[in-house]
Amino acid sequence: MSLQVDPSAASYSQAEIAQAIRSLAVEHKTALVKVAAVYARRTVYGYEDLIQEAFMRVLDGRREWPRGIHAVQFFRNVMRSIAWDWRVLNRDDETQLDETQLDETSSQEDRSIARIDAQKVVAYFDDDAIAQKILVGMMDGMRGEDLRKLSGLSGTEYESKRAKIRRRLEKVSL
Repeated sequence: MSLQVDPSAASYSQAEIAQAIRSLAVEHKTALVKVAAVYARRTVYGYEDLIQEAFMRVLDGRREWPRGIHAVQFFRNVMRSIAWDWRVLNRDDETQLDETQLDETSSQEDRSIARIDAQKVVAYFDDDAIAQKILVGMMDGMRGEDLRKLSGLSGTEYESKRAKIRRRLEKVSL
């Protein structure tokens, strides 16, 4: 079965969109899950809900997918928009807990899981003490020049180390 394509159309057709979603490469699906996880943290919904809602809005025509925009970039923008909408809608919900209430009501189990996850991330760099130092600093909220000073590296060395950290973490499914 061949897909009828009208390259002169400004946006992809529903059939082209369905095909594009079905044929997303594993690395693109992984990227979308990571993006959805970040945006969903700021909502009352899970990342799976956010991905599904993005796909549905595009498939049912509520969001047009302009030609020439890569799938990951396009769906990242759609998910950001949906997450923002969900936050605005839930802002007026009196039953919605604000962030300080969520922090206060977090269970000890949730905090333990977060500590274990942080330990796992740091353990991925057992072979690199400087990378571990940078990661721990990041987890403590340090940024930019403070992290570079903590590492003891020059600007170029620090940027190389951060690139190494980023590449290794992208390979690992956290």
